[in-house]
Amino acid sequence: MDNQSKMNAKQALNNMKMEIAYELGYNYNHETNKIESNTPQGTLEGTARNVLGGEEVGGMTSKNLVEMGEQILMDQYDSKK
Repeated sequence: MDNQSKMNAKQALNNMKMEIAYELGYNYNHETNKIESNTPQGTLEGTARNVLGGEEVGGMTSKNLVEMGEQILMDQYDSKK
């Protein structure tokens, strides 16, 4: 995979994480590539909610990627029939 393809894949993955974060009510910080809650940052509660947000977004991202992979495999299987 060439560097441009890697950059495009990374950007697509970041876009997916951003969309999921917004759907779950979190913010996606483009500068740090991190999930942030809407609670005050720099507080214990803010940090805890950031961790929870990262876990939720990571889980949903993984789920979506698996579903996409399954669909690709099913499409390939169906096209060989």
